[in-house]
Amino acid sequence: MNYTQLKAQMPNRLLKILPLFAVSLLWAESYKDPKSGLEIVEITPPGKAPTNLYYHFSNFTADNRVAVFFAETAEGSQIFGYDVEAGKVRQLTSGQGVAGGSACPHPKHAEILYYMRGMTLEELNTKTGAIRKVGEVPGPKVGGGGQPTFTPDLKKVTLYKQRDEGNWEIGLMDLATGAWKSVVTVGFRIGHVQHHPSLPLIFYVWETGGYAPQRSWLVNDDGTANRPFYAATDPKQWVTPLKEWMTHESWIPQTGQMTMVMDKVGILIVDVDGKSRVLPGVYWHGRATEDGKQILGDDFDGNLYLIDPATGGRRLLASGLRDSVRPVHAHASFDRSGRYVLFNTGRTRQTVALIDLKKAGIYSKPE
Repeated sequence: MNYTQLKAQMPNRLLKILPLFAVSLLWAESYKDPKSGLEIVEITPPGKAPTNLYYHFSNFTADNRVAVFFAETAEGSQIFGYDVEAGKVRQLTSGQGVAGGSACPHPKHAEILYYMRGMTLEELNTKTGAIRKVGEVPGPKVGGGGQPTFTPDLKKVTLYKQRDEGNWEIGLMDLATGAWKSVVTVGFRIGHVQHHPSLPLIFYVWETGGYAPQRSWLVNDDGTANRPFYAATDPKQWVTPLKEWMTHESWIPQTGQMTMVMDKVGILIVDVDGKSRVLPGVYWHGRATEDGKQILGDDFDGNLYLIDPATGGRRLLASGLRDSVRPVHAHASFDRSGRYVLFNTGRTRQTVALIDLKKAGIYSKPE
């Protein structure tokens, strides 16, 4: 089913037409990194603390033309788009209740963007400004929502909610009808919920803000076989007496594997059966290209590297990303072609930055 067919099945829930916001050429500037020598574009839209989306998926629209991010405004968190060719920024959402970090570009239709407004999933057509209410996460609930991720057929998205003080639930929302299907309820705080790109699996973590007795989990998207998921390694390398600590996980779209960061050990490339191999190094976050042939990894000192997973070799892309704003997490990711690298920076202020690998002469076009 394509998007046009799906749209024909959708109930008439058109909420409003969003005014098209003004654009400006003044919201981006470039500099040369003193260590890598690469040109880096810093995007500075209206609002405070611009931040890229978490790297569960590409932060770019399906045509790789617009990088999506969010910032705080007088109306609260709002979503913006940066046209990489034109050098222009446009505010995409308005009004109260927008969860900017929940933005989710459609992987096939460049004009379609999903996001949460409160506990309601909305669909925005960025060309026409039309907004459609997809559905509301049903009760019982006291919070949650999360960042949507698509099922492989693109008909549903995975979301989650906090049911009460001690229980959290993962569910699927139908994009045509807004219907909610509960998948699993667990008795601990969850996060990093993301559907597998090609299999009927959902990944999630036991979120503690630090070490957890068992961080990573898999569940079939019909609710069966909820089980622990982690990559076992030599217990001598474990950083706790319980087991190794994985964090900052992300599926690789075309291989179906997952990148994980093992604290103080390296980036792991993990199969769905838990088998893995390690790219040694002290990294903080890691995200692969769609085909898995390159990986971005940053460290705690604010350096960003381009890593070859075949050899473990790496090249410095950017430095000083935490020089002025220490709390910044790079959360770097690629566009869908692997040409552009998007990341957070606190070099002189908190904002979002971009590197064009093709312009830098180090772009490997996917086969």
